[in-house]
Formats: sequence, C-alpha cells, structure tokens
Amino acid sequence: MTTYIALLRGINVGGNKIIKMQDLKAMFQSLEFHNVRTYIQSGNVVFESKEASGTRLSGAIERMIKETFGFDVSVIIRSLEELESTIAGNPFDLSEKEDFKRLYVSFLAAEPSAEALEKLRPYEDGPDKLRFVGKEMYVLYEISVSQSALFKVPMDKILGTLITARNWNTVNKLAAMGRTV
Repeated sequence: MTTYIALLRGINVGGNKIIKMQDLKAMFQSLEFHNVRTYIQSGNVVFESKEASGTRLSGAIERMIKETFGFDVSVIIRSLEELESTIAGNPFDLSEKEDFKRLYVSFLAAEPSAEALEKLRPYEDGPDKLRFVGKEMYVLYEISVSQSALFKVPMDKILGTLITARNWNTVNKLAAMGRTV
C-alpha cells in the first residue's frame, strides 16, 4: 500500500461546492481506499491505496465526487514520498516563526513549461518571492496572501495547468498524518 494525499481544489470556499469532511471520507472509503483521514475543511485527504498511478487515482476521485456531490472538483494527488520531497525541497530559509504563516506551496498537475516559467520570472524577487521546484510552486509572501498583488496573478492560466495551494503548516501537517497509521 502507498500513502497518498489528495488535494481538492476549491471546495468549501465562499459557500460554494460544499462537502462535509465526514461525507468526503465516506466517499473515499467507498472507493476501497484504506486508512482515510481528512484535514480541515479545504479538501485534504490522506489515504492508502494499492493503485500506483496518481493520475488514475485523481480521475477516479473526480468522477466519484461528481457522482456523489453533483459538481466538478479537480484533484491533485501526491504520494507521501513526493510530499516529503516537497518539504525537503523548500527553497526558502524559514528562520522566523511568522515565516511559516507566509509560505504557501502550490501543487501543479504538471511541470510548467520553460515559456511559462519565463513569463513568471518578473515575480521571482519582488516583495513576494516565487520559486519553482518540479511540480511545486513555492511563494513566500512579504505580509500575507490577502495583501499580495501576486495573489491576483492568474497563475493557472499562465502555467497552463491545474494548481491548488496550501500553506506551509498544512503541508507539514499532511505529511505528519501520512507518516502515522
């Protein structure tokens, strides 16, 4: 069995696409996933599966969400090993406790093209710092997400791929959950 983390995009935000975590957990269990656990209302699910393909997993989960809840939700899958690599690959020095609140990781469905990265180069070293490592985009906000001009940049359109973001504390919590059975 492999431990996976499913990151659902855009649920329970602004009163849209509402899914109760107990219902989401039950849906995952109906797909015969094991040791299913959810974390906060933004759509984070840690589970185990014999399936080796994250792409097949995300497709099956997306179809079941549509069937169960009646709306489309995009799902990005990372194995626990991939999530651990994301944590180890953090390009920023987090020396202050407050830094942990300002760092976000956007998980991409595919690696960005060289052309997309070039378009985002002007944003790398402004007040907010932007770095790419594989299929992850790390953003260290100067103050906060809500006060950032970078937050308004249509990253998914520029990158040409699905993305969903989590704060650094959530990323670390999901990894910790994945390590415990």
